[in-house]
Amino acid sequence: MIEATHLTKRFGDTIAVDDLSFTVRPGVVTGFLGPNGAGKSTTMRAIAGLIRPTSGTTRVNGAPLARHAAPITELGTLLGPGLAHPGRTARAHLLALAATHGLGSARVDEVLQLTGIEAVARRRVGTFSLGMHQRLGLAAALLGDPQTLMLDEPINGLDPDGIVWVRRFLRTLADEGRTVFLSSHLMSEMAQAADHLIVIGRGRLIVDAPMAEVLAGVGTPRVLVKTPDATRLAAALAAPGVTVTSLASGELEVMGLDAPAIAAIARDRDVLLHELTTRTASLEEAYLSLTDSTLEYAAADPAA
Repeated sequence: MIEATHLTKRFGDTIAVDDLSFTVRPGVVTGFLGPNGAGKSTTMRAIAGLIRPTSGTTRVNGAPLARHAAPITELGTLLGPGLAHPGRTARAHLLALAATHGLGSARVDEVLQLTGIEAVARRRVGTFSLGMHQRLGLAAALLGDPQTLMLDEPINGLDPDGIVWVRRFLRTLADEGRTVFLSSHLMSEMAQAADHLIVIGRGRLIVDAPMAEVLAGVGTPRVLVKTPDATRLAAALAAPGVTVTSLASGELEVMGLDAPAIAAIARDRDVLLHELTTRTASLEEAYLSLTDSTLEYAAADPAA
């Protein structure tokens, strides 16, 4: 579990994190979102004990990380690539980390295999691609077999196979009851990976809620209907508060009625349905709606 309580961090006159409180619970993948400059990296670095808060506290599994006797067995972190000495081999880098906590070479070999870089374990890190750096960072985060993981942009630079592997692996960890805290700018990937969302803007909490609740709170659900008798069905659906839009031949978009109600009307009118799909707002739409007023850097709309 990760806890931030009234966390505040100032850099001179700049408030990077402003009285931020949240709890990241075990058993789910929690996504951490916010615009550039929102305070995400500062928050994660404070949790990892890399910077000292101006005020407030952070705890990992019940205590500040520095108070744990073996920190890497409590919290595994990936806060960016390039943290290994370029002249060391991947295996030597992990062996050095393992030695700080009395872990043996067997565990190093396990995480090398687990993250798919066993074949390049004896290559120098300076020759690695960005994706290989990411895999090495994940190996380091997993080294202590921690109950809590905090990962910043873990799929950056990975190929499609690597992205799918990370997504499935994080789900496995959460299903084991571990705490997984994940930051990413890729909305499509976050939508598939996360169960719960924490969204911040200008250092303050905007949303702390399940993914489904966040999506349901933005926009009006729409139902896509495909039928060979679209004209007759559209007329049958017409009613106060119902909007029916023709998208293409044989396709309707309906707002104001849910899928079961549309199916019942189609049945009563003897209209054949080929498809009936409920569409809610995408995570990207929800995110933009939530953070629009907190953007520090906003480009002009090219369509304006």
